[in-house]
Amino acid sequence: MILKGESQQNTGFGTNANNYGGRFINKNGAANVEKRGMHFLNCISWYHTLIDLPRWKFMLILLLFYVAMNFVFATLYYAIGIENLNGIDASGSNWAQFGQAYFFSAQTFTTVGYGHISPSGFFTSLLAAVEALIGLLSFAIATGLFFGRFSKPTAFLKFSHNALIAPYGETRGLMIRITPFKNTILQMQLLK
Repeated sequence: MILKGESQQNTGFGTNANNYGGRFINKNGAANVEKRGMHFLNCISWYHTLIDLPRWKFMLILLLFYVAMNFVFATLYYAIGIENLNGIDASGSNWAQFGQAYFFSAQTFTTVGYGHISPSGFFTSLLAAVEALIGLLSFAIATGLFFGRFSKPTAFLKFSHNALIAPYGETRGLMIRITPFKNTILQMQLLK
């Protein structure tokens, strides 16, 4: 791993601060590291990517996934044959039949199953069983992602604009002030 903007001659351990290659941690908290020699997919953690997304993007991805999965399964139900779904009004247009297949897919994916439409035949029943399993697993993963997003610790700290080098014990120390935004008591224990 190499710091972005760092020259190959600078090891980062020199005595000249002007040869510094850049921040190791960016101001937003992300690492300023360029990963080389790895396959692109090995550099991505899907879990951390979804955890760190802004809330609106995360919700949009979940919504698009839900709509797309139901569309795929509705297309498969329609391809197998609408006559294999009991309770669908076959007198309507093709779009109306597909819409009914889509809403049956949504009921099966969420395992609600209102009972108005039910599968008949081996392949339709098999497809409904596979869809229910994928739906259960998808909701379990989404629940884990929601929990990961809510339980992610966030530091609400405000740093002072000024720093001070002052005597500390038998030496000198860099002193700054920090305070929490939240209504909590900040406790710090110094180890000697």
